[in-house]
Amino acid sequence: MKVGYGRTNITPTAPFYLLGYKTPKRNQPAKGIHDPIYINGILFHNNEGQEVFLATGDLLEIEDIVAADIRREISQKYHIPFENIIIGVTHDHHSVRDFHKTWEFGRYNQEYYDFFVQCFLDVVAQCRHNLVEVSVEYGQDLILGYYSNRNHQGCQSDNIVSVTKFIHDGKAVAGIVNIAVHSTVLSGDNMELTADLAGNLSTKLKEKWGFYPLMLIGCAGDSSNHYDRQGRDFAELERVTAGLAELIAPIKTTTLSLETESINVLELSHEVINDKKAYDENLRLRIAGMKNGTTKTVGAQPVEHLIEKCEEQLTMPHFYDILQLGILDIGNLRFFIFPGELASAGGELLRNATDKTVLIAGYSNGFHHYFLEAKDYGLSFETIGNPVPAGTFETIIEKFIRASHLLDKKEP
Repeated sequence: MKVGYGRTNITPTAPFYLLGYKTPKRNQPAKGIHDPIYINGILFHNNEGQEVFLATGDLLEIEDIVAADIRREISQKYHIPFENIIIGVTHDHHSVRDFHKTWEFGRYNQEYYDFFVQCFLDVVAQCRHNLVEVSVEYGQDLILGYYSNRNHQGCQSDNIVSVTKFIHDGKAVAGIVNIAVHSTVLSGDNMELTADLAGNLSTKLKEKWGFYPLMLIGCAGDSSNHYDRQGRDFAELERVTAGLAELIAPIKTTTLSLETESINVLELSHEVINDKKAYDENLRLRIAGMKNGTTKTVGAQPVEHLIEKCEEQLTMPHFYDILQLGILDIGNLRFFIFPGELASAGGELLRNATDKTVLIAGYSNGFHHYFLEAKDYGLSFETIGNPVPAGTFETIIEKFIRASHLLDKKEP
């Protein structure tokens, strides 16, 4: 197996806008750049010449059409199958907005969009140039103290962090850190560009490992530092990323036998539709309860923000959505690919769905809402007024598991 690594700076030039935290403050240009943002990419090249390209950017989200446009460009230029390309984000709430076509705050910038797409192509070119024969090592550990379940104080989220390293001539030359946490150390009051938790953690790990690991965010829909934070400023960002690096860097990795280098992809889809009449009735009851004080509010969001969100949802058309999911195997390495935010409970369920080594690519190839456990509906800002019906998370995880079992049975 050959692997190539690439990294490019996507920091915009002023003036530009920030993406994340839906606040009117971000109708104003960013006030500056605290630290740059990047795309990190890894190209897998097997002994049959088949390739897989994986990239994640220090970004909040990526729309389906933008992810598809990038994948199309890469596929046409480099002849990598469209379905073998994974474009993800770290869910950075202080990233650049200017490439996003539909975000309600700030402004779209076609010049930046063109630059942005080209940057992904540039990363592929770097990866091709840097291709080397590698062996693979994998390890994981339970990392506590810096993030947890933000809906249940004192409870873990998916705190398993995995490290995949690619070894050339006895030295790690690239790697992937699969971690399930929101990049939300800083608050919505921040108006400076920053890679926040994931991007700055990658930088800290580079100091220890000698390479920038690609940060792959897993099932992080209800995982954050909400109950673990000691502040919401850049000093806290330094504390958290330095502390996490001290815990993640020593994770012991051992040789992972791919057995075969064959690449297999299973594309799935999932339709979501709610009961509009029942949904609207529930919204009206919740709005009335919040206004008269009989319905308990949750989380840090002011009650007026929750009411505003629910009232806005009453004006929306009947909710219907189609999700494009995927499973991609490179020998014994299996990626579960999901275009949105899955509850942290999905991490263990997906890792147990196969004997293969599992990496979870959430926030990848598009973005569609929060998908949290049915039992948690009404406990968070993300579930109150969420048009995704309760139980959808469980159905999606079960679909992934069934598909995983089918793939395993089909192998010789």
